[in-house]
This record gives sequence, C-alpha cells and structure tokens, in this order.
Amino acid sequence: MGRSVGLLVVAMSCAFSMGLVGNPSCAEAAGNCQAKLVGNSYDCNLKVSNGSPETDCFEFQTGGFSANFDLFTSGDELGCTCDATGSFNSPSFDSSSSAFECVDSFNTLLTGKIGSKKLSGQAAGIAGISLVYVCTLRSSPCP
Repeated sequence: MGRSVGLLVVAMSCAFSMGLVGNPSCAEAAGNCQAKLVGNSYDCNLKVSNGSPETDCFEFQTGGFSANFDLFTSGDELGCTCDATGSFNSPSFDSSSSAFECVDSFNTLLTGKIGSKKLSGQAAGIAGISLVYVCTLRSSPCP
C-alpha cells in the first residue's frame, strides 16, 4: 500500500488545516531533543491500526511549520517541539532531551522517544486511526 504517516493522513479523510503553521526556523536549542534530531534521518517500521505494516524514512530539519523543528516523511510535514519538563507551576517548555511531539495540518499527533540510535513512538489521527513505529538512524539523508 502507501507509506507512513502520509498514508495515515489520507486515511483520516480531508480534515481542514486549522492554522497550525508556526513561525519559520528558530535557533537550535542545545541539550534538548532538537539538538539530537535535527539533521538526522531514520529508517522506520510502522504498524497501522487499519492496515498492513509499512516502512518510511523520517527526516528532521528546521525551517518548516514549527518555530522549533520539523519532521518530514514521504508524504507529510509535521511541526515539532521537545516535551516540556519541570512542573505545572514551573514548566520548562521545549526542554526534554529524549521526548518530542509533532503535529501536522490534518490534526495528526505523533509522539516519540529518542534512544542512542533509535526512535520509537506512536501517532493518532482525528478519525481514531493510530500507528506505532520504531526507527533506526540512517547514515545518509532520506531518498
């Protein structure tokens, strides 16, 4: 079938963009997950709740939807941020070194955790379709 999160977006139907476009590129924050992800590409295996297993390539860059960084797949662009740390009374936004969240203009939310050379996580769409994924760091950009 198709590939990845892009397929998830299509399968969720034609959701209308809700103004999730942020300001273009921001300086990479040292020590947070952005510093570990931007400039890297990952080969990913996905299991989708309404279909067969799939593969994709995830690539992280700056200068897209998010003021922080973006995830590019074969069929989608998602704006991302590192998870907040601290407490409700004293949050430190975009500061986690190991967890991130991304969202696209079709209301797909993708969450992930960073390992030494791996990513893992899940995604969910507004229509209830979900997926889980595991990824391994590539030595070259996505094709």
